[in-house]
Amino acid sequence: MNVTAAVQKAEPCFRLIYRSRSLLSEQPGNVEAGLSEILRVARANNRKHGITGALMMYEHKDWFAQVLEGDETEINTLFERIKKDPRHKDVEVKEAGNAPARLFGKRAMALIAEHGEPDSPLVATAGGISEAAPWQVTQDQENVLTQLRDMTRAYGRSY
Repeated sequence: MNVTAAVQKAEPCFRLIYRSRSLLSEQPGNVEAGLSEILRVARANNRKHGITGALMMYEHKDWFAQVLEGDETEINTLFERIKKDPRHKDVEVKEAGNAPARLFGKRAMALIAEHGEPDSPLVATAGGISEAAPWQVTQDQENVLTQLRDMTRAYGRSY
């Protein structure tokens, strides 16, 4: 099921929230180019598999935290690929289970700002990462986004 069809039906979904240590700084090229590639590929693949969500990367580039929403089988398949991805290590699941509806149904993958900074969806372009039009955040979305922000700041401590 594609993202648009899933959103229009407002069906229950499976939600997985995890964090991982980013190894982008250890990859060839720069961190922004690596992040741009992650967003570009994620948006294309997620759309095909009916997966939505948001990605947080701490400004010091040490941690990713992400929420993924969609069909449980599709999410688990994607998560297995993430665990094997050489850009991630120390992958930890914070939460996984059924949710009454998607919170990020319009986002194949949004990149989220830090505490105190405005969220704006970013788009991966051939030239890197560019800012897209701002988006309105609901209180339920903000609760999850705050959780993602907090997870990236745990500096290796359990959360």
